[in-house]
Formats: sequence, C-alpha cells, structure tokens
Amino acid sequence: MAHASLKLCFVGWADHVHLERWAGHFAKLGHRVSVISFSDRGTYPQGVQQYPLRLKGRNARWVVLELRYLLWKIRPDIVHAHWAHFAELVSRAWPGPLAVTVWGSEVYRRENFSSAQWRGLTEGLRAASVITCDSEDLAALVRSEFQLEPGRVMVIQWGVDTSLFSPSIGSNRLLHELGAVGRTVVFSPRNFTSVYNLEAVVEAFAGIRRKVQTAMLLMKRHGGDASYSAKIEERIGSLGLTDAVRIMETIPYEQMPDLYRISAVTVSVPLSDATPMALLEAMACGSVPVVSDLPSLREWIKDGWNGFLVDPKDVSRLSDCVAQLIAKPALASDFARRNLEIVEARASQATHMGRMEATYRKLATI
Repeated sequence: MAHASLKLCFVGWADHVHLERWAGHFAKLGHRVSVISFSDRGTYPQGVQQYPLRLKGRNARWVVLELRYLLWKIRPDIVHAHWAHFAELVSRAWPGPLAVTVWGSEVYRRENFSSAQWRGLTEGLRAASVITCDSEDLAALVRSEFQLEPGRVMVIQWGVDTSLFSPSIGSNRLLHELGAVGRTVVFSPRNFTSVYNLEAVVEAFAGIRRKVQTAMLLMKRHGGDASYSAKIEERIGSLGLTDAVRIMETIPYEQMPDLYRISAVTVSVPLSDATPMALLEAMACGSVPVVSDLPSLREWIKDGWNGFLVDPKDVSRLSDCVAQLIAKPALASDFARRNLEIVEARASQATHMGRMEATYRKLATI
C-alpha cells in the first residue's frame, strides 16, 4: 500500500550541496518539498518551491515574522532546519513538528559563538521534536551538552548514492583536462576555509613530491574564504608547487565520482569534523582516505586497516602516509575493498533516508 506524500519544508542554505541532496531526495520520492533559504536559491528537482528570506539581514524579530508568514503560507506537515543555529528562529515561528540536523561545526566549535548565540542554540534544540547527527560522537555531545533525552537524538547519515559513487575507471577526458595523464593524483576535496587546514595539506604535499615526482595535488574550491584562498595559493607558489597543483571550482554533483576515481588517495585533515560526505564518497569510489584522528572519523577508519588517521598538525606523518599508499598499490587495493564493503553496509543513502522518511511520517501523526 502506497503512503501518502508529505508536505516537507526545509530551512537552511538552499544553495548548499548538503541541503540540495537531502531535500532533493525527498522531492524525487514524490513528497511536496519547499525550501526557505538563508542564502541564494539552490538546484532542486522540478516542483520544489524556494523562498529566499528577504529579511535575513534584519533583526531576529523580523526574520521570525517572515518565517511565520512563509510557514503559514506553505502549511507543511513538518519543518526541518538544517544547521542547528537556525533552530531557535524556526522554533519561534513554528509550533508544529520540528526536525533539526546538526552539521557539526556549530556544536564542535563553540568558541566561534557568543554566549547569547549559544543560549539561542540551546533553546532551539530543546524545542525540536527530533535531532539528527551524522556520527555517534556528535550525537553523544548533543545529548550531554544540551541535556536532551537520548531518544530525541538520532544518527542519520547524509548517505552515499552508491548507484553513482562506486568504483570504476576514472574518466580519461578528465585526466587529459587536468593534465593528469601518467600522474598519481592526491585529492583534497574540502573547501577553502581555515577549519579544513589546507595549509597542512599543501605542506605535506611538498614532502610527497620529494618522494613521488609524478604526484599531483587536486584541490576543489566551492566558494570559501577569499583571503584564506589567497593565502593557500601563495603558499603553493612559495613551495614551488604551482605546476603540480590543480584547483577546481564547483563542478556538477554527477561529475564528482570521477574526481575520486582518478585519485589514488583522498586527504581530509580538518581541525574538527563530524562525518564528512567527502570521506564516505571517497570510500565508495575506491580512493583511500587519509584523515584527521578525530572521534567521529574513528567510527569509519581503523588506522592502517582501511586508511590512515593522522594528527591534523603532523605534516610529516600526513606526507608519509600518503606516500606509503602510493608506493604500495596492493595495500591501497586492500583498503579500498574494505571501504566499499563498509559504505554498502553502513552508509547507503537509500537506507538512511528511508529511516528519515519513517521519522517524518511518525512526526506527522503527532
């Protein structure tokens, strides 16, 4: 028996790929989806209604009034705030079922927020019907920090579309476009903002190049911080790496798997993190991860068994781990095989979004 469609309203940054994928998934399932945006419009399936907030730069009282008007107009069954600091505003505008997804940095990096912002965050999360996190570590922190009942906080992965992200032969066209034919590609997929610690990636790559002359560093920039981008590019030049580094701007989601497939290793060494999609996508496509030694990432990577965990400040070890994977293709192949099994068992988009759909239906009946 087919279930009736739900009216789902998402609130967040509509042009962020995480929200595009999440909300777009439910639109493709036939649910009636709206997105209220604190940024620009995003790319969604036909039929998704987008409402950029006109008063987002005004006093919070005005933002709440606009949210209240839009939600009255949309009349959703459930509102879902993506990024926890939006929960306070939404909870003041919406008395119905509220889901909140914590992305990570808004809780892990408390030092970035004022006392008033933290109080607002606490108020918003305590008003939520259900809260989702993408790692057990993040979920445990949310439960303890905000004194929430365990059952209100769930671990829901963003999920990997394993029909798209899978091992295959990398695109020859892409290899030619990047000048990567005959090169060993190391991929850094994280954005150009300071939390992602790209200076350590560049410093480590200088060491990798001394060991592997064919190595090339591929970096992906999608927006990011202009001054930080300039700092990273300046350091690339000062280390004499300009000819060995390629920086790609935003590319279509459907082309992302090829970036991982042409990359022997994917490097991600942020100072804090939940469960990054970049890690799971790399694992699904056969690119071996070298990542920060953080609690959330230990849930996926066992050091020396399916990747490497490194102190994000230990440039020498980062360089050594990447070089070891390049020098030992049989070891990298074993890691890649294990990672595909892990993703298929624990990180399927269909499985996790199925759990979320069941949660939405339960909330709609409350």
